Amino acid sequence: MRTALMRITARLTAVTLLSGAALVGAGALPASAATGTVDTDSNTGVAIRSGNATSFGSVGTQPDGPVEIDCQIYGEPVTGKFGRSLIWDHVPGKGFITDAYVNTGSSGLVAPLCTNNPRADKAVAWYAARNGSTAFQGYCEMAAENSYGKTGIWASAIADWNDAVARGAAHRGDLNPPKGALVFWNISAYGHVGVAKGDGTFWATSVSGAIGTRALPYFSNYLGWAWPNF
Repeated sequence: MRTALMRITARLTAVTLLSGAALVGAGALPASAATGTVDTDSNTGVAIRSGNATSFGSVGTQPDGPVEIDCQIYGEPVTGKFGRSLIWDHVPGKGFITDAYVNTGSSGLVAPLCTNNPRADKAVAWYAARNGSTAFQGYCEMAAENSYGKTGIWASAIADWNDAVARGAAHRGDLNPPKGALVFWNISAYGHVGVAKGDGTFWATSVSGAIGTRALPYFSNYLGWAWPNF
C-alpha cells in the first residue's frame, strides 16, 4: 500500500516537468494515457468532479474497477485508501477523481500533466477580483488560503513555507512556478506569500500597498514556490 510519505517524495521528480516541458492536456494521445484501479472499501466508487478539489460539483461516480487516466494535475489534498495525495486524475470525457482512491502502481504521476488546472484558475481569479484592495494588508497567508477557499491553515507565510521544506516539496529559488503555486519571500518575521499566475508573474498583497500583480521576484529575499498543502 502506498503511504503519504511515498507520495510526497515522488512528487518532487514529477513536478519538475512543469518548468521544463509543454503541458499535455486532457486530449493526450492514447499512447500517453495510463490506467489505474479505483478501490474504495465501500465499493461505491469515487466522485467525479468538474475540478481538482472537493469544492467542485460532482458530475458522476467512477465505480470501483479499471479506469483510464489521460492526464493528472495537483489539487486539494485528499486522504483515502492509498494515503494522502495532492494528485487528481482526469478521466477522459468525464472529469477529475482524487488519486487517493486509485491504484496506479505508482506513488507519483503516471500520466502527462493536464493543461488546465481549475482550482488554480479560481485562486488567480480570486486575486484578480480584488485587485487594488487593501483589506488583506498584513494578512498575506489568509489571502492565499482564502483564494483557495480555505482559512486558518497556517499562522504565517513562513510557517507555510517551512511546512513545504519539511515535506521536501519546496522549490527553492525557482522563478518559474506553475499557475496556482504559492510563491514565498522571507521579508519579515512572518514571511510573505502570493499565488503564481504561471507566466512569471504573481498576485499578492502589499504590492504598492494593496493586492496587485508583478513579475517575480519583485520583493527581496525570494524563497521559492510550493503547491498549496491545503
